[in-house]
Amino acid sequence: MIEDLLDLYDFLIKKERKMNNALQIVSSLKGNQFLEELIIRTEKLIVKSLGGENVHWIEINQFNDAFFQYRQGFIKKEQLISIIKKTID
Repeated sequence: MIEDLLDLYDFLIKKERKMNNALQIVSSLKGNQFLEELIIRTEKLIVKSLGGENVHWIEINQFNDAFFQYRQGFIKKEQLISIIKKTID
């Protein structure tokens, strides 16, 4: 299940990048709330699938920004999973 969620997460990240690029071309708008909401929900599902709760997702985003780092390509999938597991433990 975790692999399916991570695949979905990767797919959403790619779609968000494409949409942001298109929006920048046609206007000064940036971002897409619909995709951002889906990405956040997927992040929370990833944390829950590893035994965590919403509080762990908040901690991950406040203290080490692992999901952001993964989205930007600064860390790999294995590192993201490791950070999530350490946060939950």
